[in-house]
This record gives sequence, C-alpha cells and structure tokens, in this order.
Amino acid sequence: MTGYYTTINQLVTKIKKVHSSLSDDDLNNPEIIVLQNNSDGRGDFIAKWKHPTLAKPTQSQLDAV
Repeated sequence: MTGYYTTINQLVTKIKKVHSSLSDDDLNNPEIIVLQNNSDGRGDFIAKWKHPTLAKPTQSQLDAV
C-alpha cells in the first residue's frame, strides 16, 4: 500500500521525522498541508502539500522512517 497509511497519526509521525522543523500549525493549516482519507480502504495520504520552504516528502523518505 505505497503512499497510504493506516492512521493519520502514523502519517504525521513519518512526516515529522522527515521534516523535524515542521510545526503543528503547518499540519493544521489546510492552505499548506492536507492529509486525507477517502474511506475507500486504502488509508491516509498527503492530498495537498504547499509548504513554502519544505518539499513534499517522497515515498522513499516516508518508507525509510
């Protein structure tokens, strides 16, 4: 299930390990980052990433942490 995670917390934890400087304000701002679950059984994923200084984590980066 590449790119999908079982819980938002699992995905947030991985994102914060990749980008330790990322704030909770960034993660809670729908203009910057949106984590989504379509309730299709595939889990949570990054639906939007528009952080001004941090690149969207790659699947390889997320898988490595």
